[in-house]
Amino acid sequence: MNRTQVWILTLLLALIVVLPVQAASSDLEGALAWLGTYQQEDGGFTNGFSEGSDLGATVETLLAAKAAGQDPLAWQVSPLAYLEAQVEMGQDAAGLSRLVLGVQALGLDPRAFAGRDLVSDLLALQDAGSAQFGDSLYAHAYALLALHNAGEPLPQDAVAALLDAQLEDGSWAMMAGDAAADTNTTALAVQALLAAGEREAAQAALPYFTAMQNEDGGFPWQKPSDWGTDTDANSTAVVLQALLALGESPGAWAPGGQTPGDALWGLRDAATGGFNWQLAMPGANVMATAQAVQALGGLTLLDVSTAEPVAIAAPVPISAPAETTLPASGGLDVGPLLLGGLVLSSGLALVGGGLALRRKSERL
Repeated sequence: MNRTQVWILTLLLALIVVLPVQAASSDLEGALAWLGTYQQEDGGFTNGFSEGSDLGATVETLLAAKAAGQDPLAWQVSPLAYLEAQVEMGQDAAGLSRLVLGVQALGLDPRAFAGRDLVSDLLALQDAGSAQFGDSLYAHAYALLALHNAGEPLPQDAVAALLDAQLEDGSWAMMAGDAAADTNTTALAVQALLAAGEREAAQAALPYFTAMQNEDGGFPWQKPSDWGTDTDANSTAVVLQALLALGESPGAWAPGGQTPGDALWGLRDAATGGFNWQLAMPGANVMATAQAVQALGGLTLLDVSTAEPVAIAAPVPISAPAETTLPASGGLDVGPLLLGGLVLSSGLALVGGGLALRRKSERL
């Protein structure tokens, strides 16, 4: 093999590794563009079920933007004014936790935002008796993650409260004292304990996740469940974030040959670029899309401000979503996405045959 042939082979191998990640990044940006159609005139995002902006949907979308490598402050309609208005309205522990993470996702300081120190405000809402933040362990774990992201040492009694609530199988229920664990609360608790340096307790949840995983690689809310045990995007996304935070190789989480990443990509709605909640309930969903983008973008809740997540490649080529028209209120600028798609298509045509050589263990 001469030098030219070696150079060409090296280039092709490099493209085989890089292009799937670029394709995934493009698909995630397409999902974010679809989310942009739900942005309201005040800069916030609706959850898709009720009118007006919703703080939870807005913060989840900002985290998705971070995972997709976008700066929301550069959007046609900035979400900044909406977040500032939410501070002025006053928030409970859950709302303040979301605000702290949302501000962090924007690269701003939650200790000096809209004239308030959101971190001190959140600390002041810890219950003196139970040491818990909020009315659920889900909210409690979320608050600990918000404080951690802000660089605040976690209150030891709050960490102890989370440890004390861990069930025998390593899981957590949404409400303290409840025996019915769920994957979502457990995934947040795992990340919160990692933030607290309690790795052993966090890893103790792995057998529970194993028991909850479906054959398609995804996760339901819980098993057994009155709402069924089909894989859903939200549960799969938060568990994948927990696994990534633990340093687990998602390729090892494929009971039926499909990983959690495969399961998430399988829930993508090709017509819109968003993500379905479940395959049995087609129709792109705002919260499902926002959380799926975070996980497939490789973003965990351990570091939302300085992390540089890497997109998780899709297992098979995904067809392009239908053209999306953004609302007059602004939304996201999709011009760069269209140009990137053209460039990517040219590259894929060059090495289309080579993409099939990727080993299954190299993708999620």
